[in-house]
Amino acid sequence: MKELRLAWEPENRTPLAAIEDRLRSYRANGIIMLGNGTLLDLTPGEDDEVDARRALNEARFLTDFRTVELKEGGYMVAFHRAVSVFVGADGFAAQRGEVTARLADLCFPGEHFFEPKDAGADSWLVGLYARGKLQRDCYHFHFFKRI
Repeated sequence: MKELRLAWEPENRTPLAAIEDRLRSYRANGIIMLGNGTLLDLTPGEDDEVDARRALNEARFLTDFRTVELKEGGYMVAFHRAVSVFVGADGFAAQRGEVTARLADLCFPGEHFFEPKDAGADSWLVGLYARGKLQRDCYHFHFFKRI
């Protein structure tokens, strides 16, 4: 059986140190950061890397998301209580044209969307972009650190 994957899994454009600084400004302690901007809120166990791999194995199947524009700039896209992706404003702005041009590559085969009427102009695009970033972390795992 062929595994469903997105045709495009974009690479993170925001430096990980900048994401870490932002999280620290929110006093987010104990978050696991992955190399493509995925954030995991997991209870500490014996091995953070093993726990993160296990969580991402399940996160591959998350499709729904909620995009929140942050006051200080950028976006947090939540997929689950424990899984989110940070998208920097500059990183998204640099990719916006490609995201728009490659919408079909950010959808699973046969997938259809219902964009909420109250969603911001870019929230849907940011969410799809973040989902692609999440998929990249799922398939090209890079543990960064627990902060």
